[in-house]
Amino acid sequence: MSNDSQSKTEGDSPKKPAIPNHVGDDASLDELRKKIDDVDAKLIHLANARAELVVDVGKIKRKSGAPIYAPHREQAVLKKVQALNEGPLAAKTVEALYRELMSGSFHLEQPLRIGFLGPVGSYSHLASVRHFGSSVAYEDLRAVEGVFTEVARGHCDYGLVPIENTTGGGIAETLDAFTEYHENISIYSEVQLEVRRCLLANCKPKEIKKIYARPESFVHCRKWLATQFPAVQQVAVESSGTAARMAGEECGRDTHCGTAAIGSELAGEQYGLHVLFSGIEDNPNNVTRFLVLSKQHAGISGSDKTSMMFVAPDRPGALVDVLSVFKRAGINLTHIDKRPSRRINWEYTFFIDAEGHRDEPAFAEVIGEARAFCRELTVLGSYPRSQRLLS
Repeated sequence: MSNDSQSKTEGDSPKKPAIPNHVGDDASLDELRKKIDDVDAKLIHLANARAELVVDVGKIKRKSGAPIYAPHREQAVLKKVQALNEGPLAAKTVEALYRELMSGSFHLEQPLRIGFLGPVGSYSHLASVRHFGSSVAYEDLRAVEGVFTEVARGHCDYGLVPIENTTGGGIAETLDAFTEYHENISIYSEVQLEVRRCLLANCKPKEIKKIYARPESFVHCRKWLATQFPAVQQVAVESSGTAARMAGEECGRDTHCGTAAIGSELAGEQYGLHVLFSGIEDNPNNVTRFLVLSKQHAGISGSDKTSMMFVAPDRPGALVDVLSVFKRAGINLTHIDKRPSRRINWEYTFFIDAEGHRDEPAFAEVIGEARAFCRELTVLGSYPRSQRLLS
C-alpha cells in the first residue's frame, strides 16, 4: 500500500483536481457517458501515477527493512481521504476504493501472504479480504492456532483471527493461543466486520428442502427460519464455508436437489451459489472483532488500543488493585476477559484492552505501575483502533 506517499509538506492543502463541467439537466445519455469516459481516463492515469510512487516507496522500505504494511499509516491515509471526500460518494465507498488501491500497492511493493481461519468463504476470510483487499495472497488455515503458528514461523506475513463477537463473547481459542505464542507474536491491527448471514442456493426459495449451516448460524437465524422454512431439514456443519461448499457440490451434481446454505456473500461467490436472501439473522447488530497478527510492532496513530494479559496474585483485592491503576490514570478499559491459566487449578489469565499506545511515555508508566501488582503482565500489542465497521 502506498502508506508513505505524502504531499511535499504535511501542512500543504492539496489542490482540488479539475473535473468536467456539469453538462446540464437536458444532457443526453451519450453526453453523460462521454463525460464519464473522460473522468475514467483521468482516474486510471492518476492511479498509475500513484502506483509509480508506490514502487519507489517499496524500494526504500526493502533497503531499510521497514514493514510493507503499516497500520498507523493506513489509518492516516484513510482519515485524510475521508476528509477530502465532499460526496456524493458515501464514506464507506471511498474507504473500499482506497483499500483496494492499497492492496494493489502491497503487490507492487512486495507480495504479502495473509493467513486466516478457514475454510475459504468463512467470515474470517471475508474480514481478511475486506481489510487487505484482493491483490494479496491468502492462506486457508483450518485452526486459530495454525494462524498463530504460521505467522510466528514467518510463513505468513500477517494473520487474522477472531477475538470477540457481540452476541457470542470472547473467542476462547484465540485467547488461549496468546498464552502460548505471545513471545513471538504481536497484535498489529484490528478489524470489525458486520456479520450478515445470507441464504445461498441455486433454486427458488419454495424448492429448498435442506439447509447446511454452522450450529451458531441456525441459532442466530432461528426466528427467520421458523417463519420462512419451518419444515426444511437443517444440517449442522463445522463452518459457514463448509456449508457453502457442500451445498455448491450438491447443486453441481443435481440442479434440482433443493440444497441451500447459510453463509457470507463471499462464500456464495467462491462456491457458485446465489444469494436468495441477505441479512437473515434475528439480531442485525452482530459484529465480530478480529485481530491482525504480526511479528512487527505498530506505530502510534493517535487513536490506539493496547492489549495486555496478566496473572494476578491469589489474594483478596488483587484484581481490583490492577484495574484501579488504569482508573486512577483516567484510562478507559474497552474489553476484559479471562481464561484458565492451564498451569494451576483455579488460577486465571486476564485479558484487557486499554485506550492508548505503549510507546506513549505516560501510558508506559501506567503499564509499569500495573505490572507491580501482577505476578506477570505481558503487552500483546498496541495498534490503531478500528474506525469503521466493514461489511
